[in-house]
Parts: sequence; structure tokens; C-alpha cells
Amino acid sequence: MKIRIWCAAQPREAELSAEQVVTKVVPVLQQCHSSAEIVVCPLDAPMAIAPQAAVLDYSLTHWASSHLWQQCRALGPLVSQWGIGTGTGGLYQLPLAQTAKGTLFGEIIGCLEGTWQLPIHASDRQRQTLYALGRRLLDYLQAPVGCYFLQFDWQGEVIFERLWPFPTVAALASIGVQTPNWLVAHYQCLRGMPLRDVRIPARDTVRRLE
Repeated sequence: MKIRIWCAAQPREAELSAEQVVTKVVPVLQQCHSSAEIVVCPLDAPMAIAPQAAVLDYSLTHWASSHLWQQCRALGPLVSQWGIGTGTGGLYQLPLAQTAKGTLFGEIIGCLEGTWQLPIHASDRQRQTLYALGRRLLDYLQAPVGCYFLQFDWQGEVIFERLWPFPTVAALASIGVQTPNWLVAHYQCLRGMPLRDVRIPARDTVRRLE
């Protein structure tokens, strides 16, 4: 089996760089499929990827999923119509795994003091608000299988920024912390493998969503 990892040659702020893909993503995927040939493919322009037999295309950039990316970019006005605030500078991301069986929600990841941290504690009300928004967005997009990252801020209520249709740089915080981490979970979704749960060991101190 061959895995082609598509990444951005010049990554946006939330995209993984080619170096991060080589040093962080390739090793965890190699653990999942030790015999797989993994090729990193940096892109500097949109590209229509032609599926190939026995090849898994694993996208970590908007260049490789331009149609879905355009749909995600257009979500702001729609979310405003739903009565939800929108803005920029969101410090939090909610991972969502869209599987053949439905949607699986992860723990919130927050960028605190310049470092992505997992998990961020949220109240039941905060969780239900975010889960409802995430589910509504994926339903609207008729989202294909894979992992999505909902970027937002919280100012008494959720402030939507954007939906990334692939694991962002925030996913690196899950390596060594969560089982499976979000990079492996994305692989499992794309392959149609069961993804029933993600687990994080209990921690004594956890930052709160605020």
C-alpha cells in the first residue's frame, strides 16, 4: 500500500509544514502500517488529485481539497444567519471525526501561551453548543469521511472562525496524549476503519475554556 500525504509548500497559519509532516506525521502513520510506502507531496498551487488503485490520499492542505475548502471558507455568512457570532483570532479548536457511522467529537485543543494544549475543559453547556454547531456544519457540507477542526473563540458564547477540512497543526498536541491521536484517526477515517472512541488519560490540572 502507498500513502500520499499532501501538504502545503508554504503553509497557512494552521497548516502543518512539510518538515512537520516528515518528522511528526510520517512516523505515527508508519506505526499504523509498517509496510506502507509513505510519500510526502508538498503543493504550492491547487491540484486535482486523481485517485489511484492501492493509493491512499491523505490531505493536510487546502490545496489538495480545493472544492471542500471553498465550501468551508464560505461558512461564515451561513453561521451568521444561524444567529451565531463570527470573528477571527480563535484560540481553540474542536476536532470532529466524520466516520461512516456518524460524527465523533474530541476534546477541545487550545493555544495558550503560544502552545497547543490538550485537553481544555468545557462545561456541559459549552460542549453541547459546540457539538450542535459542529454537527450542523458537517450535515450542511454533507462532509466526506475524515477529521475536521472547528476553530473558534469563546466570549460567553461561541465565536465561529472557520472549519478546517483536515487535521491542523493543533493535532500535534494529541501525539503521545490521546489514543488514537488525530493524525492516526484521520488515517482510520480515510481507510474506512472503525473509530469508536478517542481516549485521554485523566490529568490533575486542566485549563478551562473561557
